[in-house]
Amino acid sequence: MIFISGIMSEQIDDVWSDCEKYIELGNNKSQEEMSVQDIYENCKDKDMQLWIVFNEDKDIEAVLTTQVIDYPQKRVCRIVTLGGLNMDDWTDMVLATLEEWAEEQACHSMETVCRKGFIKKLKGFGYEHTYTILGKELTTKH
Repeated sequence: MIFISGIMSEQIDDVWSDCEKYIELGNNKSQEEMSVQDIYENCKDKDMQLWIVFNEDKDIEAVLTTQVIDYPQKRVCRIVTLGGLNMDDWTDMVLATLEEWAEEQACHSMETVCRKGFIKKLKGFGYEHTYTILGKELTTKH
């Protein structure tokens, strides 16, 4: 049996050391827009949300973070990071939980910036490849 729990900002410090390596797994392919410390601070400040996926033995299977984005035309729940094990065992339950929570937050849709491999995996859950983000590091410091 798999469970998912949203962690209240006041409880972040109680679980962060157990979650940090999973956050890094979910963040290590980024272009370093945010550090793990930035994610921690955003979760503490309620600008992002921390979710833990765990099994019946209370072993962590995955950790993810979300952020509610208010675009000019609609509110969106973005999956920011996702790192874990045995994704096929919990993807459907986690997405259903996140989508239900997002609707409760008056979000109109979900989005995630992800690696290419997730496109095929999430397609089965109704997610569409809407656009691709390419990145390049510049040598000039601003």
